[in-house]
Amino acid sequence: MLLGDLAHRGAALWPDRTAFVWDGRARTYRDLHARVERWAGLLAAAGVRAGDRIALLTVNVPEAIETAFGASLIGAVVVPLNVRLAPAEIRFQVADAAARHAVVHPALADLARASGLLDLTHWTIGPELDRALGEAPPNDLPLPAPDAPIIQLYTSGTTGRPKGCLLTNQGWVAATANAVHAFGITGADRLLGALPLFHVAGYGAALGHLAVGGTVVLPPGASPDVLWPLVAGHGVTVAIFPTGTGRALRHPAAAPGTLRLVFGMAGTERARTLEELRDLGIGYRGVYGSTEAGNFVTITTLDDELERPGTVGLPLPPFDLALDGADEPGEVGELLLRGASVMAGYAGLPDPMDGGWLRTGDLMRRDADGYFHFVDRAKDMVRSGGENVYSAEVEQVLVRHPGVLDAAVIGVPDARWGEAVKALVVVRAGTTPADLDAHCRAHLGGFKRPRWYELVDALPRNHSGKILKRDLRAAHDPERSVRLTEGA
Repeated sequence: MLLGDLAHRGAALWPDRTAFVWDGRARTYRDLHARVERWAGLLAAAGVRAGDRIALLTVNVPEAIETAFGASLIGAVVVPLNVRLAPAEIRFQVADAAARHAVVHPALADLARASGLLDLTHWTIGPELDRALGEAPPNDLPLPAPDAPIIQLYTSGTTGRPKGCLLTNQGWVAATANAVHAFGITGADRLLGALPLFHVAGYGAALGHLAVGGTVVLPPGASPDVLWPLVAGHGVTVAIFPTGTGRALRHPAAAPGTLRLVFGMAGTERARTLEELRDLGIGYRGVYGSTEAGNFVTITTLDDELERPGTVGLPLPPFDLALDGADEPGEVGELLLRGASVMAGYAGLPDPMDGGWLRTGDLMRRDADGYFHFVDRAKDMVRSGGENVYSAEVEQVLVRHPGVLDAAVIGVPDARWGEAVKALVVVRAGTTPADLDAHCRAHLGGFKRPRWYELVDALPRNHSGKILKRDLRAAHDPERSVRLTEGA
């Protein structure tokens, strides 16, 4: 099965159901299928062939998915680009992918021009593209194999240059079935598609609804004042709130109405927010996954989150999970996984698989009931005086201090301990390193306490919101930091 077959299936089973709602418009499954067929013809007529890359720079509109559906029918590969990137970053990804064609949203024309996309053979979403699709000849190219790549999605680049993950047709089909299972999606569901469609989770959630005849409501923004009117106006049943579930629930415009399920990142929601959802009769699913895995890997329920704080849940059926270096419940090891949706590899790079397993770089432990718990990124663990210090654990303690707004923990060179724990902290006025050390003494073993503190105005983050710890390690300067004495 190819990704574009989802459009054919939808037209055959539910031709008059609404597939997309956006910007005051709606598109049925019949219309979606017709456009996907024309997309294949348009791309073929433009000289696009199997393996060719098509750069995609757009806000959340149906064309973000239609392009991939059409490309899948001729074996071309879509490269969704993060619209929050700088032009130089986009140029790198376009060059790395060797894309010669592009699809651009007019609202992003300046970014597209600065990134060189308008120098490629390109189409602009809107009347110009609609005319081109209407005039497109039928596609006469052969269908590709199901294991052919269809989307080249770049990692966020927290450890260096972003890498292009090759996600295949059959991988996406497996990931789509995974999403349907995880959220219990039916044709009656309407998804609030607020996650960007250049992220694997946003794409996967949308495909899960299209696979069963549901509707994807694409908002023009992600703030609660934009999202809540769409929930009420379109009978949304499944949603994620990118700016935070708790913030959304407490927003003056909040009107949960038809919502039956909210999903988010497993192990991150506060108990207060989960209890509010339960009081409203709304379910919750927490998910853990990655671009390399092809989407969601583990899942939690609302009860899981409340009863096992910090858990990322149980594996979804298509995956086998193992912990390298952990033999007994409670021991920490690196998470390895394999499954049908896992990427085929990184474009242009050596095979990253280890005997058929994908090394995630995430350190986890598994409890006696089989639930997985995230501990840290392997690269972020600090080895101090022969002890393993998990940066995520120390960060969780720091942010519970009322004077802390944000925190990151890294390891820095230390003559005595090899590495020492350093905390970079954004604080409220009046909060001092001594205050934070007293707080850590009450909640952490002595070897885990930060020995260095640096108070900063903000922490560097990439365009996915992840802290760039490599930058923090490279910028460590003892002159700007406070070193606590061993007896302090």
